[in-house]
Amino acid sequence: MRKYIYSIIALLMVTLCSAQLYVSQAEYFWDTDPGTGNGTPVLATDGNLNSAFEYLTKTGIATPGNGLHKLCLRVKDNTGVWGPVFTNIINVQQNNTSTIMAVSQAEYFWDTDPGTGNGTQVLATDGNFDSTYEQLTKTGINLPSAGLHVFNIRVKDNSGVWGPVFKNVINIQSATVSGCWKMISAGNTHSMGIKTDGTLWGWGENSLGQLGDGTSISRNVPVQIGTANNWQKIFAGQQYSVGIKTDGTLWAWGYNNIGQLGDGTFVNRIVPVQIGNSTDWINVSVGNGSNLAIKSNGTLWGWGNNFKGQLGDGTTVDKNVPTQIGTATNWKTVDIGEGFSLAIKNNGTLWTWGYNDYGQLGDGTTSNRLLPGQIGTDVDWADVAAGYSHSVARKGNGILYTWGNNSSGQLGDGTNINRYTPIAVHDGIQSIDAGWYNTIGVSMFGNMFSCGHNLFGQLGDGTNNNRNWISVGNATNHKSVSAGAFHTLSLDTNNNLKSCGINEQGRLGDGTLINKNTLTAIACPISNLAVDEFIPTVENLKVFPNPVNDILNISSDQKIISITVFNASGQLIISKVINDKKTAIDVSGLLSGVYTVKIDAGDKNVKTVKVIKR
Repeated sequence: MRKYIYSIIALLMVTLCSAQLYVSQAEYFWDTDPGTGNGTPVLATDGNLNSAFEYLTKTGIATPGNGLHKLCLRVKDNTGVWGPVFTNIINVQQNNTSTIMAVSQAEYFWDTDPGTGNGTQVLATDGNFDSTYEQLTKTGINLPSAGLHVFNIRVKDNSGVWGPVFKNVINIQSATVSGCWKMISAGNTHSMGIKTDGTLWGWGENSLGQLGDGTSISRNVPVQIGTANNWQKIFAGQQYSVGIKTDGTLWAWGYNNIGQLGDGTFVNRIVPVQIGNSTDWINVSVGNGSNLAIKSNGTLWGWGNNFKGQLGDGTTVDKNVPTQIGTATNWKTVDIGEGFSLAIKNNGTLWTWGYNDYGQLGDGTTSNRLLPGQIGTDVDWADVAAGYSHSVARKGNGILYTWGNNSSGQLGDGTNINRYTPIAVHDGIQSIDAGWYNTIGVSMFGNMFSCGHNLFGQLGDGTNNNRNWISVGNATNHKSVSAGAFHTLSLDTNNNLKSCGINEQGRLGDGTLINKNTLTAIACPISNLAVDEFIPTVENLKVFPNPVNDILNISSDQKIISITVFNASGQLIISKVINDKKTAIDVSGLLSGVYTVKIDAGDKNVKTVKVIKR
């Protein structure tokens, strides 16, 4: 026990009578009076008790136990009379001496705990477990099967006590990855995907050019969009699409009646067009004509439909170019539903704004909000997803929360009652998404979970019955899922694509128009831009001269609807409506190189030709 040192200063003033009085003795004691003269002696600072005024000193005072105690002091004069007791309350704190803790053993295990001491041993990098901080090394770790697994490690100290288990979810991939997809996105009636080679593909409805292949023809199998191989992220909305390339540029195509493409016009685009010149876009959320996006500097931007204030700029005015929302620079993730928006900042706080008739903003009211407002005070929110009129969020600890419209059981709380504030409904969740009236996602163990509307089989559980409880599938190899209005796309740990739900316009991509209520595998498509892209029935088509210097002539026995020209990076260079059997395209201003020319003769008659510009 450490000895506390106290400097005890006593100043004694005595009344002068016929003789001079002075301090001749002093003592202290704790709490209980042992009687005059029986305390612990205290010395004078100068070594002699011989003055009417004395400074008293005592070192090495033996202290009682921790807590509040009464320290008592009294002195005796040179006539042998003891004076009154002087007291002071002191909070005694003991500094207990502890031994240095060191790591003495470490072990790891996968998924299921075999019990302390029964895991696989892990060594110290320096060869000895003899320090409080150790770098651990293990080679030749035995891996479980492909998929998501929980890796666990724990250590024992030199007193023989095992510490808590440290966990991390790891995606174990097989030695040979069989699939070809990197990212998928389900829109309202069409689907988009990026392959591992960076190429962009689309399938489903295309009446307004939302696939971006230069036509308005719907596809029931994936078709390549342009020739660019630097696509990084893709987002399918309601009859339009938005993408980000690896250089941080933003692109959009499809329906543009309210400026949702963000190019400053209201003109539909049947091929991707770049939006502005910025190269720092990192994430986008697309909805029913509304978009929110985040740049690398943490700023939030919005454009398109703003009829309920879903852009969060304090107005209900539509925007046809990206417009910064507020001045905050700490936005982390955002998602947009039908007229409302959800977002999380870097500090883990949750924010909502826009339409609120069903309580989808989660603030306990049904009042709309034109500016972002914080929901609660929690700072551990990790992800959000917006359905048509319900909201889904995940915390960092994997707990799933839902609120808003619950007419189809999409909140997963076992009821069909709307909720106006977030309610916890499940745990162990890794990722989330929301369809119009259903909720889906992936658990930490790779299972797909789902609830809500299932009329078209979009939950993929083999039925067409709605579910108001969270249902978890058996497969443990899901990596990500994407919910459209009434169809679902799933990407597994081997990069394979599966789909289920409504299949009108071919949005499932399986080559049919038949609905599926179980996840159906979609074969990896093969790039076909070097040959006829779709059905090469354009009769007697001539494209000359090739190579070309100035004028490229194109003719056919049947009417040519339109011509589009792309460079080697997949960027649209020329787009021209023809409506004639022949045309001449001026390419004199193009740089030398290889270009892709698409000739659309209507009724699925599309041909792709490679042309060399001298």
